[in-house]
Amino acid sequence: MSSSNDHVLVPMSQRNNNGLPRMNSRAVRTLAEGDVLSFHHITYRVKVKSGFLVRKTVEKEILSDINGIMKPGLNAILGPTGGGKSSLLDVLAARKDPKGLSGDVLINGAPQPAHFKCCSGYVVQDDVVMGTLTVRENLQFSAALRLPTTMKNHEKNERINTIIKELGLEKV
Repeated sequence: MSSSNDHVLVPMSQRNNNGLPRMNSRAVRTLAEGDVLSFHHITYRVKVKSGFLVRKTVEKEILSDINGIMKPGLNAILGPTGGGKSSLLDVLAARKDPKGLSGDVLINGAPQPAHFKCCSGYVVQDDVVMGTLTVRENLQFSAALRLPTTMKNHEKNERINTIIKELGLEKV
């Protein structure tokens, strides 16, 4: 991450129906098939207000000089509550504002592609589903919000069925 003022601009003509950058299937497939993600000297600071009567803005260091490597397969990040595990995952998935962020996140030794945020993810520790809905109903709700409105309902249902089958959730 070089400068906190770096921005990646994607012209509207290069965006899909959701307003996200278009990605060819090869780029997405490459990122999913076994690439190595490494991170070097990751430091992340945020500005917080302190004090009760006199509200001063101070800088708090959330991550300090973190290094690591994630290879294909199962990876684990362990640490105490408040140790920065979720913040590190957010940095690696390009979910954090680059202000206050320094260090490098590399895919196979190269900088993250501009569309990395659109094709990467992880399961957050908080539930993002409604506990009163079935698996299918939660996926239908998510599909209604996330998939293009131009996609036909039967296509959305086919995708939902595929996901349920791949995750082995047919009987849930």
